[in-house]
Amino acid sequence: MTLEPFKDRVLGDLLPKYCDDPSRGCGSSGFKPDWSKITLLDARDFLRALDANLVEHVGRGEYRAPRSSAKEVFFSPGWKKFTPRPFFLWIEPIITVAALARLHFEYGWPSEFLGTQSLDWAFDLVAYNRPDLKNEHVACEVKKSTSELDRLVKLMLQFAANNVQCEASMSDLEKNAFRKLTALRKRKVPVFWALGPGGTNYVFQMLYGEGDLVTFNPGTEHDLRFAKSS
Repeated sequence: MTLEPFKDRVLGDLLPKYCDDPSRGCGSSGFKPDWSKITLLDARDFLRALDANLVEHVGRGEYRAPRSSAKEVFFSPGWKKFTPRPFFLWIEPIITVAALARLHFEYGWPSEFLGTQSLDWAFDLVAYNRPDLKNEHVACEVKKSTSELDRLVKLMLQFAANNVQCEASMSDLEKNAFRKLTALRKRKVPVFWALGPGGTNYVFQMLYGEGDLVTFNPGTEHDLRFAKSS
């Protein structure tokens, strides 16, 4: 596979839907794509998700999965002072939607249990299972680069090992990692999935102990598989 089918879908379908809304103030001539940031795996799975209607277009170039807490857009605008206003491919939502396809096709999750963005915006991708359709069974955080992914995981593991309970005096990067750890701790999420471009990922089985202790046990793809509950 090449990137051509992905490019054609972006230019012929996604881009017009995004630009046709006059409130955006973005004409298609302002689009500044960097195709080099899209991996073949993410492009393929992104198209699989669209073709299977795992996300539905709800207007204005915005898409929603069945259990989403927010709508996804695939472009990010630049400064208004330029004419035409520039805008760019937004890599993280593309990886997120591609991951929906993997959860559905590779790991067996019914589409009605899948969504993007958790209720508190802590996670980019969520999978629920009966009987608990409020707290995630799989919580996934997506990063657009491997380096960002590695930094996030390193910080989360460090905070868990030290049982950090407060974000005072943290940098913005540290606060972001701490808030994800806090969300896992609060909802006792069984599986945490940290995902980067091209399938780069970490899977963890999560354990929770007394005193808000959290343990990240390295997992495998098997932990991402859907298991039917009553």
